[in-house]
Amino acid sequence: MKVIVYAYGSRGDVQPYLALATALNAAGHHAVLSAPRMYESFVTGHGVEFAPRNDEYLRLLDDPEVRDVQQRANGRKGNPKDLQDKIDAVRARKNELVTRVYPIMLDDLATAAGSDADLIVHQYSGIDQAHHVAEKLGIPSVLAVQHPNFVPSRHYPSVAVKPGAKLPGFLNRLSHVPTRDAVDKKGKLFVDDWRTNRLGLPARKGQHNRLRRADGAVVPFLHAFSRHFVAPAPDWPSTVHTTGFWFLRDESAWTPPAALEAFLSAGDRPVAIGFGSLVGPDPAATGALVTQAVRSAGVRAVVVTGWGGIEITDPGDDLLVIEQAPYDWLFPRVAASVHAGGIGTISAALSAGLPQVACPFHDEQLMWSQLAHRHGAAPAPLRQRDLTVENLTAAIRQVRDTPGYRDAASALGARIRSESGAREAVRVLDGIVAKTGTRS
Repeated sequence: MKVIVYAYGSRGDVQPYLALATALNAAGHHAVLSAPRMYESFVTGHGVEFAPRNDEYLRLLDDPEVRDVQQRANGRKGNPKDLQDKIDAVRARKNELVTRVYPIMLDDLATAAGSDADLIVHQYSGIDQAHHVAEKLGIPSVLAVQHPNFVPSRHYPSVAVKPGAKLPGFLNRLSHVPTRDAVDKKGKLFVDDWRTNRLGLPARKGQHNRLRRADGAVVPFLHAFSRHFVAPAPDWPSTVHTTGFWFLRDESAWTPPAALEAFLSAGDRPVAIGFGSLVGPDPAATGALVTQAVRSAGVRAVVVTGWGGIEITDPGDDLLVIEQAPYDWLFPRVAASVHAGGIGTISAALSAGLPQVACPFHDEQLMWSQLAHRHGAAPAPLRQRDLTVENLTAAIRQVRDTPGYRDAASALGARIRSESGAREAVRVLDGIVAKTGTRS
């Protein structure tokens, strides 16, 4: 069975879908991962066939001006007029880029599938319009997401609702109606043109609703998270499958640099610190803050710079600065993790039984960070806009000196490790194809 898996976003966003693709290949299927062009070597290095997607939008997000607006719009103080001018300029750049690139991105979806795919697995976003490709080929599609907020429910609101908002059950369910199509009016114009002229599909009622197939059948969901961390809603239908996290196991394929191995063996277990792909306006200032907090807390630290969000030019003997390391290799060798609160990092830390300190940039990360706190595996999150040497020092000391955080993380990690999320997802996909067939 040839399965096209679509993914878009940061490396952390793409990685679970690569884990699914490797699990499909291990089960004897033929998986193709269609992802941003910048991840080609990452994907093919795991033996998975790669179909490139335009990555200009992601590169725009790495632009210094865009970084600055993103951080300041999340609460950094500054001149309001100056900030609004920058917001307007970034919005104009994004609009220009989307107008030019979105048609190319849609074509990438069709090109990746070719004419011989048997099943499509894709995300729920305006960028991923792969359900139209499945309709063209007459094959089933399955939605695969890392959040509980896409399936209509009285227990989880839609992604349009601010994380943490408390709504009555009927409003939670009602909030899903406007997000059914996952694309705005301008986007629909591009999609409609592509659907007609590239795919050769006629217009039909409900064509943008990815929750239903063209024949009215319900589209199945794969939830790529653990039921031990995110409780399944009792009103989710039987077509929703919560499989467990999809972990990509890199340890056996990765050789750590000698400096990292030497640092880890030179003293007490360090703290791992890194803020992933999100970058504030002043990485050097963030680096200085992190350095002072580590020394004030009296710990050692491995600082993972990721996309350059932390700059430390003179680390000294108590810090080691590296660009990246697979979490499944690094986390079992450290005492705690300080991170930005993305679900990929939180799940990896939990799987390793690590207590953690979350420092979220935005509301989605805040949601996951608060959930880790409610499970007892982390203190209350520290938003990046509020981060200081003093509160980061106190949080690091808290997870180091309070056994309850490690105990809670260890217990939850054992339950998470008992699941085989990607393999379970393959089992579900096999069942879906056996029931529906591959082509209609």
